[in-house]
Amino acid sequence: MIKEYLKAYTPLQDDYLKMYAEPEGQSIYEESFISTQKYFPQYIIELQGVADGAQVPFEELFLMALDDTLSVNLNKGPVDKGPVGCTSLIINQPYGQFLGHTEDALASAEDNYYIIAAHVLPSENESGGLFKAREEKFEALAYAGHLPGYASGHNHHGVVFSINTIFVNSPLRGRIPREFITRALLSSRANLTEIMDILINDGVGTADGFNVNLAFLDVPRESRTFHTFEVIPYDKDSRSEVCHKEFKSGNNSLHANRLLCLETPESQDELTYGSSVSRENKYKQLTKNKVATSLNDIVEVLGNSDDGAMSIYRDGPCEPVKTIHLGIFDFDRKLWIMWTKNPTDNPPLLQLPLTFVDLISSPATAGRVDTNNIDDFKVSLVKRNTDTL
Repeated sequence: MIKEYLKAYTPLQDDYLKMYAEPEGQSIYEESFISTQKYFPQYIIELQGVADGAQVPFEELFLMALDDTLSVNLNKGPVDKGPVGCTSLIINQPYGQFLGHTEDALASAEDNYYIIAAHVLPSENESGGLFKAREEKFEALAYAGHLPGYASGHNHHGVVFSINTIFVNSPLRGRIPREFITRALLSSRANLTEIMDILINDGVGTADGFNVNLAFLDVPRESRTFHTFEVIPYDKDSRSEVCHKEFKSGNNSLHANRLLCLETPESQDELTYGSSVSRENKYKQLTKNKVATSLNDIVEVLGNSDDGAMSIYRDGPCEPVKTIHLGIFDFDRKLWIMWTKNPTDNPPLLQLPLTFVDLISSPATAGRVDTNNIDDFKVSLVKRNTDTL
């Protein structure tokens, strides 16, 4: 899948590889690589492992992670819109607590992603970074050839989150590609101070913009607070600029692909900014006379497809951007429920527990899958979809 995706990914083949062949392009690449290796050597090694396993050049995977930081700093403008229509919806109500997320992307990404369930025991050569390597257990959606975490996922500390791309006009050279920072969220403990430290990334900072929507699973539901973070490059200091907002019980929130808190020049493209405004307006319209409180309500909102390209869920046959995955984290039932077709007309493809009782074992039995607690329906789904999940 990774090999096929690299061949089909036109920004890489038509632009990034040619830019990387230029001396200045190599300098921009090396600056970000050195910064990332200084902060996250364990994730450089992880990406190298992906490259080795797929038998593809590491440079191509890092170029995809570097994204338009290369092209913009070569004054050639953006060439990749990446996940251009993702929408995250927080529902924090007395009778329902959910985090829903649509993964929208260009056609080349359709069927080129998977769910990773991982138990990581770092080796000695992964130590030494500013962000210390540690044991990790997580489940996350990943695009082929990318690190997990830059979409949606959760870990065994009870950190549950989704990511939306923010398209700032001036990604900074020498900074860390955003997918390495969000990868570190899968390692984070359920601690706001640690999460802020990861996002601020003091000493380097993010190269590009993104939004995080997050909550902790293992807290009493009556005191559970949901969090939204906007993270952008900060040109006045070697760190990211971060805005943090809280949504306590009785509050909902929708975030798309534009800034609502921070201010910096960002793309005004119709596929990104314009679509975000349309999705926000559609959400306001759908919830004008009814507060979303249930699973049915979040499905109704995120499954809305009655306005074509301006819908929240985009599945039209001629649309350049499509919703390729919808996931809903149900905090009351502790489930991650997933669809690859519109949820208003189709049953879920798969649901995974958020408790790690079935897919990830203890360190003593790492590598073995215990299916004793998986019901027959779920086992059949996993078997039938081994090639695509």
